[in-house]
Amino acid sequence: MASAWTSPTLAKEPPSIPAHHSTYAVLYNGKPVGELEFILEKANESVWHVKTETRATSFLAKTLGSEVTEASHFYWQKEAGRDQLIPLTYHHVSREPLRTRFWQHRYDWDNELTQTLTHEGEQTIEIRPDILDPLTLRLQLAADLARLEAMDSLPMEDQHYWVLDRDDVESQRIEPRGAETIEVPAGCFDALKFYRFRKDGSSRNYDLWVSQALAWLPVQMVFQEDNREIRFELVSSDLIQETPQCLSPETN
Repeated sequence: MASAWTSPTLAKEPPSIPAHHSTYAVLYNGKPVGELEFILEKANESVWHVKTETRATSFLAKTLGSEVTEASHFYWQKEAGRDQLIPLTYHHVSREPLRTRFWQHRYDWDNELTQTLTHEGEQTIEIRPDILDPLTLRLQLAADLARLEAMDSLPMEDQHYWVLDRDDVESQRIEPRGAETIEVPAGCFDALKFYRFRKDGSSRNYDLWVSQALAWLPVQMVFQEDNREIRFELVSSDLIQETPQCLSPETN
């Protein structure tokens, strides 16, 4: 296959997002049903590993819901002063009471494709040099926000990212929705709200609130479909040493 671009090269500078462990509460229509663990760590000198694992903690959730694991290996490269994430592998497993679904991608950058294995079979998918997956999309957004903050260029305009979502390469949009102060179990955070738009009617469109206090990663995410709402709220993180307190309203 003829190539118009070269294989990615490793960045020599440390990334803007440090290794850490965070925990989120999972709420279904306002009721606690589970927890999500987020782990970002170095796998070796150059490769990083990010993993999220959602576990049901209530009887109803264990009976009717699903447990989801996502994981990616990747590294960072510098491209025109920007930390660009280069994925190497992606793994998604969704376990439900009566079925298990999974997607697994191994990126072949020399041939511009992935070797993909799913619950429906094997395939290869052509990729772009700036491709991400649904998990590393949030890391790339955080790195881009850190860069814009350093340039005093926040808030940003709509951003478009190419994402390998299951077995399709899609152009997805991150839409800014303004600044808010929100309260979650981990405390009060000054946050920027965004909307991740995949396509009309998708159950994987969602709102997210990110904060500089968490290296521009989400302190809250909300998925909504029909009469169903699934909310993820930050409970704790290695990046937060003291619980941010809400300011009391001034009284006259």
